[in-house]
Amino acid sequence: MTFAKSIAYAFALPSKAFMRIRMTYFRLRLGYLGPRAQIYDRVRIAWSRHVRIGANTSIGPGVYLWASSQGHISIGERCAIAADTRIVTPTHDPAALPITAVGINQSVEIGDDVWIGTGAIILPGVRIGSRSIVAAGAVVTKDVPEDVLVAGVPARIVKTLLPAEIRRENGRQALNAKGVRS
Repeated sequence: MTFAKSIAYAFALPSKAFMRIRMTYFRLRLGYLGPRAQIYDRVRIAWSRHVRIGANTSIGPGVYLWASSQGHISIGERCAIAADTRIVTPTHDPAALPITAVGINQSVEIGDDVWIGTGAIILPGVRIGSRSIVAAGAVVTKDVPEDVLVAGVPARIVKTLLPAEIRRENGRQALNAKGVRS
């Protein structure tokens, strides 16, 4: 086994010790990595200096974050990005020829408390508002407002979520009904 393969296997191990090693590696490589953020195995990041990940955010296994020289990725606090999600910033103008000669880079911004389901794809230039949910397998091609659930290809709003204050109060009431103090 080569040294490179042994390092790759070490980064894939789920133990706490290897999680600490992985997080130290990403803290050195990323533009910013917030406290208590977690990045799981098989995560690939291109142009890592152009990626910012907020506190308490979880990046699942197999996620691909593709930033570019002019397209940055900013992920807010308390976000959950499930396995095999793709977030990309480079694209091209489909009308321009040759395609390889025309690069367009647009940043992606993800607000706080966002949940992105397994296998979702976030395309360049998209802003996802805080407290929104992107369903598994959705392809997000345009901005998503705050407090909505989007699904489909291309992603469309399928539900408006309750404002955060109401959800918090409903959660307290549910806990109190079960005899748990809030």
